[in-house]
Amino acid sequence: MQPNLKLKSMKKIALSFFMSLAVMSLTAQSLNVQSFRLGLKASPSIAWFRPDTEDYNSEGARFGFSYGLLAEFALAENYGFATGVHISYLGGKLSFPIEETVVDEGIYRQQERIYRLQNVEIPFTLKMKTREIGYNTYFVKFGFGGSMNLRARGDDIFYSTANDSSTSRNDLDFSGDIPLMRVSMILGAGTEYSLGGNTSLVGGLTFNNGFTNILKGRNSANNKRQFARSNYLELSLGILF
Repeated sequence: MQPNLKLKSMKKIALSFFMSLAVMSLTAQSLNVQSFRLGLKASPSIAWFRPDTEDYNSEGARFGFSYGLLAEFALAENYGFATGVHISYLGGKLSFPIEETVVDEGIYRQQERIYRLQNVEIPFTLKMKTREIGYNTYFVKFGFGGSMNLRARGDDIFYSTANDSSTSRNDLDFSGDIPLMRVSMILGAGTEYSLGGNTSLVGGLTFNNGFTNILKGRNSANNKRQFARSNYLELSLGILF
């Protein structure tokens, strides 16, 4: 399946998901189910790029981090709407061919780029949980996230195909190469430990799977459109009140 067809399919799924949330929210209001919780989170993560352009390769993952506000709205006893505002630091490493480039009097035809991105993200997820077992409540969540790029910097490493020489340029501004918006699918599971009343500690694993292109422009060597998705896996730690 081509990337644009995959994107259209994911957009249809996202639209269906948001329509379902709207129906459940109206149902909860008619049943007078009202509950709101607010909290904070801090989450270390592992982030990587998954390229779809020919001759583009992922060169491994980078450590990331996110923090921000949590917000939950109960729709019924065992499920609700979970959102928030998160600042996320993500990125990845890609290698790809380039047209013949002269850097520091050397000639290079292969490049590795290390991306360091900062985004602000708002997740829209359906959270389903068990009844309290002891002091613990277990949950799974599914939904979508929308984020806006705030900062894009990184490093370029140039490799010679004639010998093993290389040279680098560090802390470059890549803002013009990164789209403003990123859309992703979110899957997660975890547990809440009750501290009494509505207060609880929250922990879990969340997979954030980007399905929009994280790159702009075309490759200078072959004029092919650059296409890669940005993913990350995070360990979520937080508290809800």
